[in-house]
Amino acid sequence: MFAMLVAAGRGWGLALALGLALAAPSAQADPVSCTSSDGHWRLVAQGHTLSLKDAGGVTQRSWLLADRAGRLGEVLALAEHASRRSFIVALRDVNEVWELSVDPQAEPVFEGLVHDYRMGEGLARPGYLAIRRSLLSAPVLGIVVDGRHPWVLVHQLGGTAILHLDVRRLIPHVPGAASQGSPATGR
Repeated sequence: MFAMLVAAGRGWGLALALGLALAAPSAQADPVSCTSSDGHWRLVAQGHTLSLKDAGGVTQRSWLLADRAGRLGEVLALAEHASRRSFIVALRDVNEVWELSVDPQAEPVFEGLVHDYRMGEGLARPGYLAIRRSLLSAPVLGIVVDGRHPWVLVHQLGGTAILHLDVRRLIPHVPGAASQGSPATGR
């Protein structure tokens, strides 16, 4: 089953063609949010800030929507990936897709290059409530999340690719996927 996709902007063709339930588009100043299917978490993006709130509405963690170099971006789309107990965040202007795990047993997050994580190389952060960045070479125009698989369809100017969430890499060109309609876009 496809996860709820909430996009900030217009251009709902692909999502409608795939039968996704979407929230109404919002203005830049309005918050964009996505609630986990179990109701325990709510991810809220407003301006250049992303906040994770618990069921009581208390902010548990906040992040600046910026890439590693500090360039600010805004949220293009938020979606839940229920089987991974995570949220997927597509960013506009910084060519990144983030995965935020709300699973207390999440694997550690390694930033940068690691030759062999099993040997203890590299510095890891705990995976729980941590951002796993997937760096892309082109801007994201939209995403489609199917909770049955460990990947996300990423729509970019040159077509559609699969972003594998475990390795954080694109598998280029999905034949026929780009012709199914317009991806969810912003602005």
